[in-house]
Amino acid sequence: MMEGWKFVKLGDIIHIKHGYGFKGEFFVDEPTKNFLLTPGNFAIGGGYKSDKIKYYDGPINEDFILKEGDVIVTMTDLSKQADTLGYSAKIPKDSENTYLHNQRIGLISLKTDEVDLDFIYWLLRTDYYQRYIASSSSGATVKHTSPKKIYSAKLLVPESLFVQQKIASILSGYDDLIENNLKRIKLLEEKAQLTYEEWFVRMKFPGHESVVINKETGLPEGWRITKLNKLSGVNSKNIEKTYEGDIKYIDIKGVSPNSIDSLTEYSIVDAPGRAKRIVKHGDIIWSCVRPNRRSHAVVWKPESNWIASTGFCVISPKKLPTSYLYYFLTTNSFVGYLTNLAGGAAYPAVKADHFKTAEIVVPKDEIVKAFDEKFEKSLELIWNFKQQNQFLKEARDILLPRLMAGMINVEDMNISSKEAETAKIQIL
Repeated sequence: MMEGWKFVKLGDIIHIKHGYGFKGEFFVDEPTKNFLLTPGNFAIGGGYKSDKIKYYDGPINEDFILKEGDVIVTMTDLSKQADTLGYSAKIPKDSENTYLHNQRIGLISLKTDEVDLDFIYWLLRTDYYQRYIASSSSGATVKHTSPKKIYSAKLLVPESLFVQQKIASILSGYDDLIENNLKRIKLLEEKAQLTYEEWFVRMKFPGHESVVINKETGLPEGWRITKLNKLSGVNSKNIEKTYEGDIKYIDIKGVSPNSIDSLTEYSIVDAPGRAKRIVKHGDIIWSCVRPNRRSHAVVWKPESNWIASTGFCVISPKKLPTSYLYYFLTTNSFVGYLTNLAGGAAYPAVKADHFKTAEIVVPKDEIVKAFDEKFEKSLELIWNFKQQNQFLKEARDILLPRLMAGMINVEDMNISSKEAETAKIQIL
């Protein structure tokens, strides 16, 4: 054991408060300022996910409002692998919304001033801790743990509060950089969407003042309306039955609004039966299931073996650029169009034909070209930021177990969270 470190039972240093059973009658689909946190807000590997928000519009018990920096832990996992069970997340900085402490979510507080809460947050993101929790879970399909089981975990902790804080600072530095990139991505996406709506919905495109409006169509002269399948391929290419080798599979659960968050590598013989849709650079994938969740993304610079689930509709641009098509396909009006057509109460879904027959406004070529010149660059920048984030996550995840095992000497390191990305780490 590393000198200055000791094994500690979590129950001796932390307390876990159960959440509140908010009534389902007040759960709403329409966004509100009240976010009801669920296990779906925990990422694999730990950390907070903002893409699966449940909204609440009812009475609120003030004792169950979470604040910025609170550390929470999930005690239920709907996946068979229990791949988020027991992991921690931290409430983000957000002055506009209220985060509600729901049941099956535990709020962590400290029993002693000899430990640092941020250090505990990272300790509960270690793989060996989570494996212990998952292995002791109950339930066949839905996995459960409890404060008692979490308390029983015995983990290595540095005796020095300073060392705990230094470790937390190093790891949090990576998350700060990731968060900054996510903010840049959001700004780029919002600018593109707002510009699309300004130019092509409100018709305030450059030079609109002198344009003549066609009385029959209500559109500027030279603009037209056509079907989506006249301008793009829809599910046009599937993987050959004779294909051999590995694939990187895009499943619906791995896609959130505007983002492919994860791919799963399979040998083709072991791949899910739905792994069939070939995707290429510039394609747009849109989940046919529960379209109100907006699980869609642009495919940018994929490897040749990327394959999407048949649960997606794959739109391949032909006569319009990806930038124009994507921001058309992600407008509120198009999402509403799909949501209204979704059939099935328990598993609402749309069909490929709903995409094929969707009507799309086609402006004059010069206006589409002007839009694409502005925002094709944005798609490239967004991809670059996502690549940076992937590298940062990989570096952080390599450091995490080493720091938590005392393999890295941090006592003499003069480091702030802003410098974490480029820090020179001394491996013992």
